[in-house]
Amino acid sequence: MKYNEFEELSEEEKVAVLYADALYIGKRKVNGRPAILYQLDTFYVEVLYLKYRKYIARFIATDDLTILDPYLEQIKIESFV
Repeated sequence: MKYNEFEELSEEEKVAVLYADALYIGKRKVNGRPAILYQLDTFYVEVLYLKYRKYIARFIATDDLTILDPYLEQIKIESFV
């Protein structure tokens, strides 16, 4: 899926696509509210919740890698030697 295709989806469709096809990156708090970051193909989607897994405040979709910064400590990278 491309970024512009994702942006055109309804909220329900966006949630369904993220749960079915996206890679979970991590979660954090933004102003005391939960946020979850996913990777979907070549871009990232941060879901900001009013109440965890109940009410979505907004989606932030971007291909800008700086969205990863608040999640870097949660990302586990393993070396296979």
